[in-house]
Amino acid sequence: MKVSMKMFVGMLALVSSSAFANPSEGKKPHASPVENRPAVTFETSAYVTKDASIKLAVKKNAPERVFITLRNANNTIIYRETINKNDMSYAAKINVDELRDGAYKLEIATKNDRVIKKLNLSSPKPESERVITVL
Repeated sequence: MKVSMKMFVGMLALVSSSAFANPSEGKKPHASPVENRPAVTFETSAYVTKDASIKLAVKKNAPERVFITLRNANNTIIYRETINKNDMSYAAKINVDELRDGAYKLEIATKNDRVIKKLNLSSPKPESERVITVL
């Protein structure tokens, strides 16, 4: 019993010393590119729905004006809106059912930051009607 207890305590000491060891000791710290970037002033999400609209949400981290622009493949502006600097969150449903199928760019920008989302609009394909006859 004494041998197994000593073995148990020894194993416990070995496991705990390796669990709390610092693997980065003696190494130079590396700064990651994420740590060096300045904080983003807004977060955004956008997607195309089945009913031919774009759902857009913007959450701002600083009171700054945000500019929303939708452009077609020829870079022509189709939709433009500005979010007031005091509105810290914004949600919209942009109706695009009159637009042709194709690639579009949704740009959400402030004075210092810009996010471009590529969207692909396509009309829903009509389902073919199938008739099954049982004899």
